[in-house]
Amino acid sequence: MTSTPSRRRAARLGLAVLAGAGCLGAVAAPAQAAAGFDFSTRVAGETRVDTAVAASEALYPDGVPATDVVLVNRDALVDGLTASYVAGLKNAPILYTDVDSVPAATEREMDRLGAENVWIIGGTAMVSQHQEDALEADRSVIRFWGEDRYATAAAVARAGEFAPEEVYIASGTAYADALAAGPVAYARTYPILLTRVDGVPGATAKALEDLGTQTRTVLGGTAVVSESTYAALKGTARLGGANRQETAALVADDAIADEHFTRSNAALVSAGDVPADALVAAPAAGATGTPLLFIESKDELGAATSGYLMKHAADLTGRSWVFGGTAVVPQKVVEQAKAAAQG
Repeated sequence: MTSTPSRRRAARLGLAVLAGAGCLGAVAAPAQAAAGFDFSTRVAGETRVDTAVAASEALYPDGVPATDVVLVNRDALVDGLTASYVAGLKNAPILYTDVDSVPAATEREMDRLGAENVWIIGGTAMVSQHQEDALEADRSVIRFWGEDRYATAAAVARAGEFAPEEVYIASGTAYADALAAGPVAYARTYPILLTRVDGVPGATAKALEDLGTQTRTVLGGTAVVSESTYAALKGTARLGGANRQETAALVADDAIADEHFTRSNAALVSAGDVPADALVAAPAAGATGTPLLFIESKDELGAATSGYLMKHAADLTGRSWVFGGTAVVPQKVVEQAKAAAQG
């Protein structure tokens, strides 16, 4: 695994904390995780659309409005890989939609939030012009899109008013690495650009030139972003393990060391073939400084995630979340995580 150490920064403003998150200050460290650190808080719904709504409700409980929402096609997650950046810029949840219409659950959530602005990620093949026109009847709508996933990510990266302090660059075909960094991208407003294994797409190169950001962290090992591509990107650091779980654990440690995330919190999510819940978890996890950890499978927590929880067991005194229902994160895997944290 690789975690280059050139990413120390000056102190920054603390992260926003959800109501009821509790104090994140220093406490006497127990020999194991706090007794209540048991991953019993599950943020989930019957479908990925419902889970996105549940994550939005966790971020914005009743009485807490959100003027902005980010919409992503529920079946086109490649466009959504970079949505956490816009969500962070706008303090917005990420919700799912279909090609031609907004699901009823998403529409109800936008109404509950009092959303006035909708930020669509992806072209009209993913979220139709008809849907955009319908949304504009009640809300302001802005779309970020490009000819392919790399151009869409580049368009999203230009959403900010100012040049970002740092840019993440991840594989455009191995989704998990970009999703692992979603909470940090949200909290620190770092855009996520996409690349190929053995070459930098023109849209990505142009976006890097336009942004002018020199701190460029590559996510994932050499199997997904080769050394030659890392060099062409002018990468300044790499967070990459032998698999997606190791990379997520490295991102988590880096977030704690450099991005004001907290060791006291942790969240579990599936990073399977269609990791829809990991995307919508980013705002809630990012707002509370919570590292996002991946399970290995529906049967196993995995050595990297188990090792992370055991390493930080003494500090695990805060929030412990599971994003996604039991069909994607089975309770037996949750019990393995609890056992790892409790020593």
